[in-house]
Amino acid sequence: MDFEIHYTEEQEKFRKEVSAFIEENAYKEPVEDIDPMRVTPEMWNKGREIQRKLAAKGWFAAGYSKEYGGGGMDREHRAVLAEEFGRIRLEHRWPIGHAGGTEPDRIHTSGLMSFGTEEQKRRFAPKLFSAEWYGFQAFTEPDAGTDEASMKSTAIRDGDVYIVNGTKVFVGHIPPPLRPDYLYWPAVTDPTAPRHQNISAFWIPGDLPGITYTHLDLIAAEGPKWEVICEDVRCSADCLIGEENKGWLVTQATLAAEHGGGGVIVTRGSSLTTRVIDYCKKTLRNGKPISKDPVVQDTLVQLYIEDKVSRLWGVRNFAMAEGQIPRVRYTGTQTALHSRRHAPALGKALMDILGPHCLIDDPELRILMGTVEHQVRLADVNHIGGTCETQQIMMSRGLGLGRGTAAAARR
Repeated sequence: MDFEIHYTEEQEKFRKEVSAFIEENAYKEPVEDIDPMRVTPEMWNKGREIQRKLAAKGWFAAGYSKEYGGGGMDREHRAVLAEEFGRIRLEHRWPIGHAGGTEPDRIHTSGLMSFGTEEQKRRFAPKLFSAEWYGFQAFTEPDAGTDEASMKSTAIRDGDVYIVNGTKVFVGHIPPPLRPDYLYWPAVTDPTAPRHQNISAFWIPGDLPGITYTHLDLIAAEGPKWEVICEDVRCSADCLIGEENKGWLVTQATLAAEHGGGGVIVTRGSSLTTRVIDYCKKTLRNGKPISKDPVVQDTLVQLYIEDKVSRLWGVRNFAMAEGQIPRVRYTGTQTALHSRRHAPALGKALMDILGPHCLIDDPELRILMGTVEHQVRLADVNHIGGTCETQQIMMSRGLGLGRGTAAAARR
């Protein structure tokens, strides 16, 4: 099946409008540092300003219903937006990392839109879709990462509030000293109930008394990371998302989005692999282009194949999310598993092809403005959203091969 999008004359006209907007708001020169861990408050604020301009045009939450403040746009127009923003990012003239996001993070919208009450959606969604709010997905704990059901955070009802206590780590993307508007915080609300039936999800205002933020100095991450501690935080009961003790369902909708279930449109030629191939064609080693080495050629071909598989799965999942083809339960996790397996292989391949040069972050010597060094450094940070083993378990359940199925068969 052809998952590619073929554009009309009207949609190409829209592309020109988007391109003009981007050029008006982009940096005039490439940014010097593309590592998202080193995004500055100034760049973050510029990115947020652009997001609000996008929201005013209906382009930020383009695929969401106008009823909740979204743009109500079809998939072709949204694909145009994705492609054009992908192109400007290639030029490094756009805020980096999450500072340069051009749509609400599905991690924050999926649980709300799937399991939030109508009142909750009408109250919270417009804040996200207008880019007024930015929040932390505060899931990971010191003793509960992949196994979310083992979380120790608690939220005990006390009249019209919940008393929240607990610690979350490796969360957020905002640079210090800035702070989030809210914390998307699951916690145990019934300590006596069974696992998966004892958790509730909250959007806690980020400035409540009792919340402590500590910036974490890490070697590699996809942005600035934080430890957040809630100590006897009094959170209004109306910050609950969904029903009490039904938070497991809310978080699963979030994790499905994190695993790539919504799909993605990737601009042709925008991946790191295609740029490395072009670099190897143009860069000489021992008087010949690097790409002329037969061993390098074999490696580049394999990387190219894996890159095209990733793109195909992204547009396929996008087509499923849009109802173009029937949805299959395991495909988002399948995509996430492929990504986690490919990242270390890509890092090793870059080392094999480019040698120690790919580890250099010096502005004068780094390759592709530092994107190669950053990829190699992130190569083994492939557990975000669940390890490979976790993805395999989730895929098996999507295929009907989980423990519940086995137990039913034995009966």
